[in-house]
Amino acid sequence: MADRCASPDHATQAEPTPHNPQTVAQLLADHWALHAAEVTLLEGGMNSLTWEARSGGTRWVVKVVPPEAEDAFVFGLGLAKRLERDGIPAGAPVATTRGRSVVPFGGQVMALLRWVEGRGLTGESHTELGVMGSTLARAHRALGTQDGKGTGPTRLYLPSEHLDVRPWLRPVITNVMARLDALDLRSLTWGPVHGDPAPDVFRLDPVSGVCGMIDWSWAGVLPRVYDLAALVMYRGPDSMRPLIDAYVADGALTHEEVERALHPLLDYRWAGQAAYFAGRIARGDLTGIDGPQVNEAGLEAARQWFAARGDDHSGR
Repeated sequence: MADRCASPDHATQAEPTPHNPQTVAQLLADHWALHAAEVTLLEGGMNSLTWEARSGGTRWVVKVVPPEAEDAFVFGLGLAKRLERDGIPAGAPVATTRGRSVVPFGGQVMALLRWVEGRGLTGESHTELGVMGSTLARAHRALGTQDGKGTGPTRLYLPSEHLDVRPWLRPVITNVMARLDALDLRSLTWGPVHGDPAPDVFRLDPVSGVCGMIDWSWAGVLPRVYDLAALVMYRGPDSMRPLIDAYVADGALTHEEVERALHPLLDYRWAGQAAYFAGRIARGDLTGIDGPQVNEAGLEAARQWFAARGDDHSGR
């Protein structure tokens, strides 16, 4: 992959301190010729670190992801570039002086991204939900389909190595995957997707009125309805109906495909959350959180979803 770097450009990068703003500033100078940048750590997530960089009145985002996320990260950076060419602000990467999108950073991978103006949406109003739905549809249409409808991949997968941390997990996820098989994934519209959309990835610029989508770190090729399901899971299908209607009205998917596939993909999205937090619990992974109770709460939220669906028949 052209964007991947086997070794640093400068020997001074061998042992950077990831949380040190001076380290980030030095990398910006070394790789982007961005000198004397002011760097401020932003609120972190469970899987990445981000900083705001400022210089000469211009702002950027610096993002670092773990090595196992590099492929999705680089793929997502390419999608962000495509979206910005189509007029959708997406936080596209700024190329290094050597034309790269990413550089090594203390065993991880770092990129410098364009700042997207505006405020992050919350989805608390019908108006915001409509903006989110239409923006997602615009992004999907701009990114196109993968090999045309019905000819892409035919299976979805979930990690299975930590599903025994709770007795209900494996039976529930087995049921979810069986429902996906019954859906016939080959009949769905596949294409490049965001992979982890949340309300706050939508940024609405009050000056221009343009809404963008940021944080393409977990992008991939999946059924388009997966992104829709990932958003719907925040409040449930009934509360998110304005988002769904706006998405369909913008033409990315038909009403029939959404109604047929949304609930099975919503279950799959919750199953993905369950598998993710089960893995963190099994590994004792506390990255980006205050304590193990956060992992437990994430897994419990998934259990409650399946219990409400009548799927939690194996106990806690």
